[in-house]
Amino acid sequence: MGKDFITEIGALKLDKEGFEHSFQSLIKIPVPLSQKIIDITGITDEMLETAPALEEVLDSFLDFLGNAKIVAHNAKFDIPWLMITLLQHQKPLIHNTIICTLEWAKASDEKKCSLGVLTKKYNIQHQNAHRALADAKATKEIFFILESKKIAKRPYQEAKPFHLTSERILKQYKTFETS
Repeated sequence: MGKDFITEIGALKLDKEGFEHSFQSLIKIPVPLSQKIIDITGITDEMLETAPALEEVLDSFLDFLGNAKIVAHNAKFDIPWLMITLLQHQKPLIHNTIICTLEWAKASDEKKCSLGVLTKKYNIQHQNAHRALADAKATKEIFFILESKKIAKRPYQEAKPFHLTSERILKQYKTFETS
Protein backbone atom coordinates (compact mmCIF):
# COMPACT_ATOMS: atom_id res chain seq x y z
CA MET A 1 0.00 0.00 0.00
CA GLY A 2 1.16 3.51 -0.55
CA LYS A 3 4.92 3.67 -0.59
CA ASP A 4 5.48 0.22 0.94
CA PHE A 5 6.20 -2.77 -1.26
CA ILE A 6 6.98 -6.42 -0.64
CA THR A 7 10.54 -6.96 -1.84
CA GLU A 8 10.95 -10.65 -0.99
CA ILE A 9 8.95 -13.74 -0.11
CA GLY A 10 10.59 -16.74 1.50
CA ALA A 11 9.11 -19.85 3.05
CA LEU A 12 9.94 -23.38 4.13
CA LYS A 13 7.70 -26.39 3.99
CA LEU A 14 8.15 -29.84 5.50
CA ASP A 15 6.55 -32.67 3.59
CA LYS A 16 4.98 -35.76 5.21
CA GLU A 17 8.32 -37.57 5.08
CA GLY A 18 10.05 -34.69 6.87
CA PHE A 19 11.94 -33.35 3.85
CA GLU A 20 12.32 -29.59 3.74
CA HIS A 21 11.39 -27.58 0.65
CA SER A 22 12.05 -23.88 0.26
CA PHE A 23 10.62 -20.99 -1.68
CA GLN A 24 12.46 -17.72 -2.13
CA SER A 25 12.07 -14.87 -4.56
CA LEU A 26 13.02 -11.25 -4.67
CA ILE A 27 10.35 -8.99 -6.16
CA LYS A 28 10.83 -6.11 -8.56
CA ILE A 29 9.28 -2.92 -7.19
CA PRO A 30 8.41 0.32 -9.02
CA VAL A 31 10.39 2.68 -6.76
CA PRO A 32 13.93 2.83 -5.37
CA LEU A 33 14.43 1.25 -1.95
CA SER A 34 14.84 3.50 1.04
CA GLN A 35 18.23 3.46 2.72
CA LYS A 36 16.52 2.15 5.87
CA ILE A 37 15.27 -0.97 4.03
CA ILE A 38 18.67 -1.49 2.40
CA ASP A 39 20.34 -1.25 5.82
CA ILE A 40 17.86 -3.63 7.49
CA THR A 41 17.67 -6.31 4.78
CA GLY A 42 20.81 -5.95 2.70
CA ILE A 43 18.59 -5.98 -0.39
CA THR A 44 19.63 -3.38 -2.96
CA ASP A 45 17.95 -1.85 -6.00
CA GLU A 46 20.42 -3.71 -8.21
CA MET A 47 19.28 -7.03 -6.72
CA LEU A 48 15.67 -6.22 -7.64
CA GLU A 49 16.32 -5.05 -11.22
CA THR A 50 15.93 -8.53 -12.74
CA ALA A 51 13.54 -9.92 -10.12
CA PRO A 52 10.10 -11.10 -11.23
CA ALA A 53 6.98 -9.00 -10.74
CA LEU A 54 4.87 -9.47 -7.63
CA GLU A 55 2.00 -11.01 -9.62
CA GLU A 56 4.23 -13.85 -10.83
CA VAL A 57 5.76 -14.42 -7.40
CA LEU A 58 2.35 -14.53 -5.72
CA ASP A 59 1.14 -17.26 -8.10
CA SER A 60 4.26 -19.34 -7.47
CA PHE A 61 4.08 -18.78 -3.71
CA LEU A 62 0.41 -19.78 -3.51
CA ASP A 63 1.21 -22.95 -5.46
CA PHE A 64 4.09 -23.69 -3.07
CA LEU A 65 1.97 -22.97 0.01
CA GLY A 66 -0.97 -25.14 -0.95
CA ASN A 67 -2.95 -26.09 2.16
CA ALA A 68 0.08 -26.31 4.47
CA LYS A 69 -0.10 -24.82 7.94
CA ILE A 70 1.58 -21.42 8.09
CA VAL A 71 4.05 -20.80 10.88
CA ALA A 72 4.98 -17.13 11.23
CA HIS A 73 6.77 -15.09 13.85
CA ASN A 74 4.42 -12.14 14.40
CA ALA A 75 1.53 -13.36 12.27
CA LYS A 76 -0.45 -10.24 13.21
CA PHE A 77 1.99 -8.29 11.02
CA ASP A 78 2.91 -10.71 8.23
CA ILE A 79 -0.44 -12.30 7.45
CA PRO A 80 -2.39 -9.04 6.93
CA TRP A 81 0.36 -7.83 4.57
CA LEU A 82 0.01 -11.05 2.59
CA MET A 83 -3.81 -10.87 2.58
CA ILE A 84 -3.85 -7.20 1.55
CA THR A 85 -1.45 -7.98 -1.28
CA LEU A 86 -3.62 -10.89 -2.42
CA LEU A 87 -6.71 -8.67 -2.36
CA GLN A 88 -4.95 -5.92 -4.32
CA HIS A 89 -3.96 -8.41 -7.02
CA GLN A 90 -7.31 -10.23 -7.12
CA LYS A 91 -5.74 -13.47 -5.91
CA PRO A 92 -7.60 -16.00 -3.77
CA LEU A 93 -7.23 -15.42 -0.05
CA ILE A 94 -5.51 -18.15 1.89
CA HIS A 95 -7.53 -20.32 4.28
CA ASN A 96 -4.58 -22.08 5.88
CA THR A 97 -4.30 -22.62 9.62
CA ILE A 98 -1.77 -20.24 11.15
CA ILE A 99 0.57 -20.73 14.10
CA CYS A 100 2.32 -17.66 15.48
CA THR A 101 5.62 -18.41 17.20
CA LEU A 102 5.66 -14.91 18.74
CA GLU A 103 2.35 -15.58 20.51
CA TRP A 104 3.53 -19.08 21.40
CA ALA A 105 6.75 -17.70 22.93
CA LYS A 106 4.72 -15.22 25.00
CA ALA A 107 2.44 -18.02 26.19
CA SER A 108 5.56 -20.06 27.02
CA ASP A 109 6.72 -17.34 29.44
CA GLU A 110 9.62 -16.10 27.34
CA LYS A 111 10.63 -12.71 28.74
CA LYS A 112 11.58 -11.21 25.37
CA CYS A 113 10.09 -12.72 22.26
CA SER A 114 11.55 -11.03 19.19
CA LEU A 115 12.99 -13.40 16.62
CA GLY A 116 16.45 -11.90 17.16
CA VAL A 117 16.34 -12.36 20.93
CA LEU A 118 15.04 -15.92 20.69
CA THR A 119 17.65 -16.96 18.12
CA LYS A 120 20.41 -15.63 20.38
CA LYS A 121 18.94 -17.26 23.49
CA TYR A 122 18.69 -20.67 21.79
CA ASN A 123 21.92 -20.38 19.76
CA ILE A 124 20.12 -20.58 16.42
CA GLN A 125 22.13 -19.60 13.36
CA HIS A 126 20.40 -16.56 11.90
CA GLN A 127 22.67 -15.12 9.29
CA ASN A 128 20.96 -12.64 6.98
CA ALA A 129 18.36 -11.66 9.59
CA HIS A 130 15.44 -9.76 8.05
CA ARG A 131 15.78 -11.69 4.81
CA ALA A 132 12.66 -13.76 4.16
CA LEU A 133 14.14 -17.25 3.90
CA ALA A 134 16.61 -16.70 6.75
CA ASP A 135 13.77 -15.54 9.00
CA ALA A 136 11.65 -18.54 7.92
CA LYS A 137 14.49 -20.91 8.87
CA ALA A 138 14.90 -19.23 12.27
CA THR A 139 11.13 -19.37 12.83
CA LYS A 140 11.15 -23.10 12.04
CA GLU A 141 13.82 -23.64 14.70
CA ILE A 142 11.86 -21.60 17.26
CA PHE A 143 8.75 -23.66 16.42
CA PHE A 144 10.53 -26.93 17.25
CA ILE A 145 12.05 -25.49 20.44
CA LEU A 146 8.65 -24.32 21.67
CA GLU A 147 7.13 -27.65 20.68
CA SER A 148 9.75 -29.54 22.72
CA LYS A 149 9.36 -27.28 25.79
CA LYS A 150 5.64 -28.11 26.01
CA ILE A 151 4.92 -25.13 28.27
CA ALA A 152 2.04 -23.87 26.14
CA LYS A 153 -0.06 -25.46 23.40
CA ARG A 154 0.38 -24.46 19.78
CA PRO A 155 -1.63 -21.28 19.23
CA TYR A 156 -3.66 -22.25 16.18
CA GLN A 157 -5.46 -19.43 14.40
CA GLU A 158 -7.86 -19.53 11.51
CA ALA A 159 -7.25 -17.26 8.54
CA LYS A 160 -10.76 -15.72 8.51
CA PRO A 161 -10.06 -12.98 11.11
CA PHE A 162 -7.04 -11.95 9.04
CA HIS A 163 -9.30 -11.73 5.96
CA LEU A 164 -11.59 -9.32 7.78
CA THR A 165 -8.73 -7.21 9.16
CA SER A 166 -7.07 -7.01 5.75
CA GLU A 167 -10.31 -6.07 3.98
CA ARG A 168 -10.92 -3.33 6.58
CA ILE A 169 -7.37 -1.95 6.23
CA LEU A 170 -7.56 -1.98 2.44
CA LYS A 171 -10.97 -0.25 2.50
CA GLN A 172 -9.63 2.44 4.87
CA TYR A 173 -6.60 2.92 2.65
CA LYS A 174 -8.74 3.30 -0.46
CA THR A 175 -10.96 5.81 1.37
CA PHE A 176 -7.87 7.77 2.44
CA GLU A 177 -6.43 7.57 -1.07
CA THR A 178 -9.55 9.10 -2.67
CA SER A 179 -10.10 11.90 -0.12
